[in-house]
Amino acid sequence: MKTLEKINNLLTKFEKVYDYDLKDATQGSIDWFNIKLGVISASNASKVVAKSTSQTRSTYMNELIAQICTGYSKDINTKYMDWGHQHEDAARASYEFETGKKIVEVPFVFKDDSFREGCSPDGLVQVGKKLTSGLEIKCPYTTEVFIDFLVNEAIKPEYRWQLQFTMRVLECEVYEFGQFDPRMNAVTSKFKEIERDEEMQKTLSDAVPQFIDEMNTKLKAIGIEFGSHWHRLAKQFKKAS
Repeated sequence: MKTLEKINNLLTKFEKVYDYDLKDATQGSIDWFNIKLGVISASNASKVVAKSTSQTRSTYMNELIAQICTGYSKDINTKYMDWGHQHEDAARASYEFETGKKIVEVPFVFKDDSFREGCSPDGLVQVGKKLTSGLEIKCPYTTEVFIDFLVNEAIKPEYRWQLQFTMRVLECEVYEFGQFDPRMNAVTSKFKEIERDEEMQKTLSDAVPQFIDEMNTKLKAIGIEFGSHWHRLAKQFKKAS
């Protein structure tokens, strides 16, 4: 499991390499959206491992390339996302109350100093002074989904890939996954420990570098270098201030 020091050191190195100040970076902030531009994220891991000929994979790659070329990401905001964001804090509090463990929040975690892969965990689980795992909480828009998880421990395939990718980034062996529904009159949350799946990890280890190589080929054809978007954004912010 990555230490908090290692996570922060990678963010500090990002600041130095791209001259980008992250002092105001929190999840949902402008800086958070900016440092994610062009970076393969855990929530899209299922798209990366899709067949090389699939439209899903191709579209996601082109989205990341567009982010690097323009410095912008598509504004995606739905009632489902709004519902989840509204109840994230309550869900974290529920986890801390049920387990007695502390949740540490971080803006973003890069896998390494290539800054090509990363994740935004809902929290990092801390026992004593040591980080032991991460936490991913879903707040389903419909209670039927929550009940399916509550009774059958049903987890969508794309969530499983998200969890495994996050474990890859955080270098951890287990991850806490839970769902929270404040509308329930009885049990409002359930959490389950997900173990590292070596077969899925092998798939990611093969698919991610291939995906990055293909991205780099397309970027070279366009005449854009990965990371140039962060240099441009840093200059824009300095001019604005």
